[in-house]
Amino acid sequence: MQDYIRPNYDGANGIIIYLLGVAPNFLPGIGLPALLYVMIPEVFKPNSSLFKNRLYWSAGISISGLIANEFITIFTPGRGVFDWNDILWTIIGAGLFILIHRKLRFDS
Repeated sequence: MQDYIRPNYDGANGIIIYLLGVAPNFLPGIGLPALLYVMIPEVFKPNSSLFKNRLYWSAGISISGLIANEFITIFTPGRGVFDWNDILWTIIGAGLFILIHRKLRFDS
């Protein structure tokens, strides 16, 4: 998306420009917690706190890392532009992951 779609979009619609700008934060906001949620049982023992609360741990770790990555752009020249909307959509993505998890009732 960042390498091909965004640079080649002609900019005719402001909403599409906005969505193309926040999608690289929204999608990892869903995907990274999902990845951690699946990996935690493979790494930690079932009686550990991390295992028992892996939904919230996976979302918390993901949000922290993705938001930290956004703040790093302030101090790293040529790496991108800091944007509060990216942080907002990272949180929305993680929230959507939690909502989907609860609706599908993946309790174990």
